[in-house]
Amino acid sequence: MALLTGCIKDEAANAECDIVALDEAWKQANAEVLRGYERVENNEVTIYVADGTDLSAFNPKFVLTPGATITMKVDGQDVAANGVTRNFNEPQIYTTHSEDGLWHKDYKVGFDYYVSIDRMSFEHYELDPSGRYQVWYERDEVPSKDDPSQVKYIRHDYWANGNGGYALVGIAKKPEDYPTAAHEDGVNGMCARLETRRTGSFGDMVKMPIAAGNLFIGTFDTKIAMKEPRNATHFGLPLVQDKPVLLKGYYKYTQGEVFTDKNKKVCPERKDTADIYAVIYECDPQNFVALNGDEVLSSPRIVMMARINNPGEPQEWEEFYVPFKSFEGRSIDMERLKRGEYAIAVVATSSRQGAYFEGAIGSVLWVDELRVVWQLDDDADEQRTKMEQYLETHPDER
Repeated sequence: MALLTGCIKDEAANAECDIVALDEAWKQANAEVLRGYERVENNEVTIYVADGTDLSAFNPKFVLTPGATITMKVDGQDVAANGVTRNFNEPQIYTTHSEDGLWHKDYKVGFDYYVSIDRMSFEHYELDPSGRYQVWYERDEVPSKDDPSQVKYIRHDYWANGNGGYALVGIAKKPEDYPTAAHEDGVNGMCARLETRRTGSFGDMVKMPIAAGNLFIGTFDTKIAMKEPRNATHFGLPLVQDKPVLLKGYYKYTQGEVFTDKNKKVCPERKDTADIYAVIYECDPQNFVALNGDEVLSSPRIVMMARINNPGEPQEWEEFYVPFKSFEGRSIDMERLKRGEYAIAVVATSSRQGAYFEGAIGSVLWVDELRVVWQLDDDADEQRTKMEQYLETHPDER
């Protein structure tokens, strides 16, 4: 497990080689363009900057575990990299090395624009650093400032999933065997296919007999996935600058035949169902704390929610328009909105109770072309009209 999740932790302290955070002095020197907070994950770091910032010359400086060093490749050789200027129009690879020299780890470091999350197409994915399962990112085309006829591509690493936890049980042999995988049968190109799968004898032993396919905006901590699975899911990112109107997209669903609980007990009276929703919640972007799996639908920090209440089992692509509604009488504070003190999580899963290891093996959710429509969108009025038409035929979603 330790080999899968990073540097071996049960060695002496000087065997650790992690990026812990961005250097505070560097952050202060770049405060004019930095926004929100940096995401430091097991193999990846994302740094948010103001929309339109030139990414071609940044020199990030990192705080490392004691004694560790960080390098980059230049002409095939490892050279010192902390504070070195690099072109971040594409993410760059750094390698951390433990003080004892026995361990190292690669990190992908990228800069991203601090803008409200909008379209989610599932067209772009790649293998995780271990090469075992797929991870998704979004990509926007924006005109070049120097030549408007040319476009450049901006990458957004919003998405996380639980495939890293499933890798620990050792069942999957190829990316398609994981609960969350790309599929070519999309509304427009590719889509995401989420399937509830068995976790084998190891999963039975730890009372985690199933793994639901899932995708969510946020991060997933593989280091604690087996010990604290719901704390491993960090739902949401502080990327909200407008008031949301609705969540829209496409899905289809096939229900598994036999519903079981975490003890593998068959529950014939229960049926599995998918879940697709989005929540807006309060946060401190300078000290960001995401919602975990126990609180993502119930936290007092939530102010708005959009959720398909009764997904049913459409066998063909179903288009949905679900409004954001006030959560328990709360509302967005415009002053807090201006300060960037709201986060958004968009979540899809093949088993609604999958976080508690309840569901039906073989339940499959296909999802594609998700979009959050914001108050200031040019076509918000048109989307509201479509939402009303949708609600007329789906009264359960009002």
